[in-house]
Amino acid sequence: MNSDTAPKPPAPRQSTIQWNNLIKIALAIILMGIVLSRTSLDQVLSIKSLLSWPWLRASFGLFILTTLVKTLQYWVLLGGRASYRQTLKIIIIQNALTNFVANTAGIASYLAMFQMEQNVKVRHSGAVFLLIKAGDILSMGFFLLISASFVWTRVRVLQEMVFLILIGCGLGLVAFWSAIFLRQRFVRFMREISQRLRVERFSLVERGLSTLESLAYQDAKTVIRIFLAGSALSFAYMTVTMAFFFSRTQTFQIPLDFWAIIFIASLMQFVSIIPIQVFGGLGVTEVSLAYLYEVFGVMQDIPAILVGLRVLFYLFNLVLLAYIPLDTFLSHLTEKKTK
Repeated sequence: MNSDTAPKPPAPRQSTIQWNNLIKIALAIILMGIVLSRTSLDQVLSIKSLLSWPWLRASFGLFILTTLVKTLQYWVLLGGRASYRQTLKIIIIQNALTNFVANTAGIASYLAMFQMEQNVKVRHSGAVFLLIKAGDILSMGFFLLISASFVWTRVRVLQEMVFLILIGCGLGLVAFWSAIFLRQRFVRFMREISQRLRVERFSLVERGLSTLESLAYQDAKTVIRIFLAGSALSFAYMTVTMAFFFSRTQTFQIPLDFWAIIFIASLMQFVSIIPIQVFGGLGVTEVSLAYLYEVFGVMQDIPAILVGLRVLFYLFNLVLLAYIPLDTFLSHLTEKKTK
C-alpha cells in the first residue's frame, strides 16, 4: 500500500530544468550583488539630480513603440489570423514573462497562447518565431557592423569578439537558408550531428532543432516572402530599440557619443539572447553594461545609474501590463455592442 501512495521521483529532464533555473537565479543574484557592492543607497538616491524628465518621457514612449512594432511583426507574419489587439495582448504577456521570469517562459507562453486562443498550430507559430528572430539577428548584426566601424579604434579589447559575433551571424543565416532550401534533409543532418556530439539532450539544442524542423515543413516561397517582410519589420523594430537605448542613456546624462551608444546597444542585443538569464537579464545586463561603459572610459556613478535603469525597466513593464485588464474591458464593451 505504501509503495502505491509514495510520490514518484521527478523525471530526470524536469530535475535538470529545475537545476538550470536555480543556477540562473543564483548567477543573477551574484552578479547583481557585485553591482550593488559598488554603490550605496545614498548614491542611488542622488542620481535623481541627473534625471532628465523630457528624456524619461521619451524613453517610456519609445518603450511602448517597441512593443507596438514587435506586435506588428507577429501580426503581419502570422497573416492576420488574430486581430492586432489580440496579438498585442499575447506579446505583452510574452514580454512580461520574459522580463519578470525567464526567456524560456516567454517563448512557451507565446506558443501556447497562439495555439489555445487563436488556434494557430505550434509548428506554424514556431516557424514565424524563428523567421522573426532571424530578421532580428540580421538587423542586430547590421547595427553592430555600422557602429563598430565608427568606434573601432576605441574598442581594441572587443575587436575579436565583435568579429566572432559577426561571423556567427553569417553562419546562423547560412543555417537558416539551408533549412529553407534543403528542408528535411538539412534537419536530419543536424540531428545526426547533434546525436554524434551527444548534445541533443540539452533543451536549447532540442528547441533549436524542433524550430528548424517546423521551418522546414513550410513552403519555401512563402518562407522567403515572409522573411523579407519580417526583415523589413525587424529593421524598423531594431531602429526603435536603438532609439530607446539612446533615450535611456540620455535620461541619466551618461557622457557618451552617439555611435558609442549604438555600439553598446547592439552588443547588448546579443547579450540578451544568451540563455543564462532570468528576470529580464538581471545582473547579466548590469555587469555587461558596466564593463562596456568602462571600455569607453565612463565609470563615475555607473553602478547607481544601472540600478536606476533596472527599476525603471520593471516599472515600464508593469505599466504596460495594465493593458491586459484594459483589453478585457474593451472586449466586454465589444460583446455588449454586438448583442
